[in-house]
Amino acid sequence: MKFKEMNTPNKLTTIRMICVPIVILLFILNVLHAILDLPTDYVVARYSLGSLTITQIFIFILFVSASITDFIDGHLARKNNLVTDYGKIMDPLADKLLVNSSLVCLAIFNFCSPAVYPNSLEMIKWIQGFRVVLLFAVVIVIFRDFFVDALRMQSVKNGIVVPASKWGKFKTATLMPGIAILILGSVHAVVFYVGASLIILGAIFACISGIQYYRTIMPTLDRNGEDK
Repeated sequence: MKFKEMNTPNKLTTIRMICVPIVILLFILNVLHAILDLPTDYVVARYSLGSLTITQIFIFILFVSASITDFIDGHLARKNNLVTDYGKIMDPLADKLLVNSSLVCLAIFNFCSPAVYPNSLEMIKWIQGFRVVLLFAVVIVIFRDFFVDALRMQSVKNGIVVPASKWGKFKTATLMPGIAILILGSVHAVVFYVGASLIILGAIFACISGIQYYRTIMPTLDRNGEDK
């Protein structure tokens, strides 16, 4: 299917897919500047407790714009009866690629640590512990998505459709703002901790929704196996 032949919701989904490699590239440009001091980024503002670069601004704008299309395309598809097989498959895939690739980039490119550490040894230990929790939350979210997708694929294969969980929606509604805020976390410690806390909260919602999907889908798979 050519892009110009798609309906508006599917075009928005495709655009969100295209944003993923661009976001990853911008993260790479940022870290090349930060670690190797290459001219791949530019600091637009410096503060006593942090800084802000041009790639962070671009990543933030691109991620927020792509996240907004997630809500718009679904609304348009349902409102105008434009739900297609392409949208059913690619829309959730685009969401997961955008969120999980951004989480991975935040983790490996050192966005999961505050820009400035305090002088107190106790506070440094507390921050390191918080960082471990944040990184664990990232792993939980990604593992949950693989786990739930495997369950849902098997249930669809057996002719059973499981509707989206409200806890899954809470997860997405929490993670997307959390990621957007954490992208700008180097500006100030408060910004970092707000974004990090939202991601940890999103991981909690991810666990709840994952358990809910497991309890809903597994009995149907067991019955299907007994029928055979």
